[in-house]
Amino acid sequence: MMTGYQKVLVGVDTSPQSQLALDKAIAIASQMQATLDIVTIINTEKFIGITQGPMGFGAATPQVLDELTTKLKANLARARQAAVDAGVTDVQIHLHSGNSKRLLATTLPARYGTDLIVLGATGLNAVTRFLIGSNASYVTRNAPCDVLIVRTDQQHHLVKNETRLTRRL
Repeated sequence: MMTGYQKVLVGVDTSPQSQLALDKAIAIASQMQATLDIVTIINTEKFIGITQGPMGFGAATPQVLDELTTKLKANLARARQAAVDAGVTDVQIHLHSGNSKRLLATTLPARYGTDLIVLGATGLNAVTRFLIGSNASYVTRNAPCDVLIVRTDQQHHLVKNETRLTRRL
């Protein structure tokens, strides 16, 4: 006899794919009366060396990183409220920095006792996936628990690629 999930972890950013994953994770946590850990990770490997000199490379300054952090925290707060509004009684939000693949696949599931990880399908094209890989494929290969990769909306309709590829902040 299969029992329900008790600890669901969902990785979110500001992409439409992650919103789909959040919606499904909320539905699962609500239905199973599970704890929901909503996680955003600032992938610090993308920022190494960017702000080291007075000029940096022009891509990120401490102020830009502070603004990003503020926006991501607000996004997490909205996600938490959506879960509470849907009837999830135990919702935790977390903002981490580091290697997003390793954190999502192994570190955070071990820390939170996760038995289901929910992620949006990648928005990367085939070349980018080949060069850097996707969080979803890495987590699927390395997670110690079940992983749900979300490709469809709540009505199980596939979301078109051009919609999945856009990001918002």
